[in-house]
Amino acid sequence: MINKLKEYFYSLIHYSLILCGYMPSNRLRKWLYKYIYRMKIGKNSVVCYGAEIRAPWKIEIGENTIIGNHATLDGRGELLIGNNVNISSEVSIWTVQHKVNCPDFSSEKGKVIVNDYVWLSTRCIILPGAEIGRGGIVAAGAVVTKNIPPNVIVGGVPANKIGKRVIKPNYILKSRRHFY
Repeated sequence: MINKLKEYFYSLIHYSLILCGYMPSNRLRKWLYKYIYRMKIGKNSVVCYGAEIRAPWKIEIGENTIIGNHATLDGRGELLIGNNVNISSEVSIWTVQHKVNCPDFSSEKGKVIVNDYVWLSTRCIILPGAEIGRGGIVAAGAVVTKNIPPNVIVGGVPANKIGKRVIKPNYILKSRRHFY
């Protein structure tokens, strides 16, 4: 009976989080994530329409960060996102995955850290345990399986170095989205 109640409660929270991502007001979404779901989210940060947030109470987002439309943020294994980070549309950040060579297909967790001034381009995937260094760029469609050093540009599957960022980023991202 207790397990059924836990499963029902978990399903209710998961469903309400999905609905929260589709609220048409950024301010309302941010308020719900911050005060109802206990996600730490910095000043002037934006979570765009349709984002899927898992275990927001284990996610910390810095200031002036933009989470794009339909991005997936998995906080089950803890997720830390810095300041002035641009997470583009449909990016997936996972902190839990199945153990491939485990007979019972159990899962493993790995904390993901996305440092300041990182740009995660459209549809890239970050897997558990990875850290993206300050100023790093992940190209569209890349799959990050290991740590990325600061100011390095990576692309491909799995992601490999394809370039270096020659500037020292110090900009402030601004988004004035009130709806969607």
